[in-house]
Amino acid sequence: MGPSFGAGFVGFRTLSGAAVATQVFHAEAPGGLVATPAPEPRDVIWRNIGFDTNTRATRGAIADCLVVLLLVFYVVPVTLVAMALSETALCDRYSSINNLVKSSFIADAFVKTIQPMALVGIMLLLPPLFLGLGVWQGCHSWTENTLLQMSRYYSFQIINVLLVTTISGSVVNSIEEILQEPASTFSLLGGSLPRVCAFFCCYVFMKAFAGLPLELCRGVAAAQQTLKRLIYPSATQQDRKHAFLGLRDIAGPGWFSFGKYGAQDLLVVVVMMVYVVMSPVVLVPGLLFFSIGSVVYRHQLLFVYEPLFESGGLLWPRFYRRILFSVFLTQFTMVGLFFSKKAYMQGYLTLALSAVTYLYQVRMKTLYTTSSSVAHHLPMELASRGDEEAIL
Repeated sequence: MGPSFGAGFVGFRTLSGAAVATQVFHAEAPGGLVATPAPEPRDVIWRNIGFDTNTRATRGAIADCLVVLLLVFYVVPVTLVAMALSETALCDRYSSINNLVKSSFIADAFVKTIQPMALVGIMLLLPPLFLGLGVWQGCHSWTENTLLQMSRYYSFQIINVLLVTTISGSVVNSIEEILQEPASTFSLLGGSLPRVCAFFCCYVFMKAFAGLPLELCRGVAAAQQTLKRLIYPSATQQDRKHAFLGLRDIAGPGWFSFGKYGAQDLLVVVVMMVYVVMSPVVLVPGLLFFSIGSVVYRHQLLFVYEPLFESGGLLWPRFYRRILFSVFLTQFTMVGLFFSKKAYMQGYLTLALSAVTYLYQVRMKTLYTTSSSVAHHLPMELASRGDEEAIL
């Protein structure tokens, strides 16, 4: 007899039989036998099929702890970069840069992009790490791993880019006045927060006019191929078709990283929705980014990248929940601004609006997220209809 595994695949002749199997309890002991819809064969990470439930749970807990530790310690380099490479810090430290910025508009624009480019470079180190961590902890499919990667990377983007940059750009600049007059904290932050918007405008402009064209011309892929040839120069023609340490040839693009690009684009959504209440001009780079991005990503998905798996629409609920989270951030930002300007009535009304938004979230979660919802399992009505159409 061959080795036994903690998971297996069962085929059904009818959709209704498969729908029943995934919605009933099969074993008396809790967790004794759990049936879930199987991913398609090319989506399965076959090396992880042999992991039992306890092993996956243990590795998952260890992976979550590592992510939390990394999240905490990653704040340090991001904060240092945000403070040391800001335009104000560079001009104060180097008189030559200060003179150049004052004399040239182009130089001023370039200096403004140094900090966003450094932050983007630091954050690009994380997606491959999260993808490998998901494989190690025992994800059964690439879809599951991609969803996990996007959730973790999105959390890092929110904390290490949005919050850290806002704090280092507003609180640090106002800390001296806050210490002298603590009662003026809200008014000072209400006036300094909009100034951080300039950084995020540069951040989105850089992604629109540098990141997206680089993606279109596949500059990163060319750099990866060069690095791969330097590390592995004696590779045969067959070896060049496969990835080496995550590096691919430009002729073998592989699959589109929905977890990485999805989290990056969701950060732009959060930035637009948070700062639009303070500086509506932030909508201009946001409009340009999504307009150019819709063309670039459509071209890349149709003509460049090779589809590795089909998630069946599982990415959309993750996007929806994070967009709703952006709405909450926008409303809380408005509350803070109203309170800092002593507009208490408007602030309380916005809090009431946040309560309405929360009730809407609970309602949508009940209808489409819980295990008893029609979106969690294939309804028997649709399964029976599909079986009847297959017979006909």
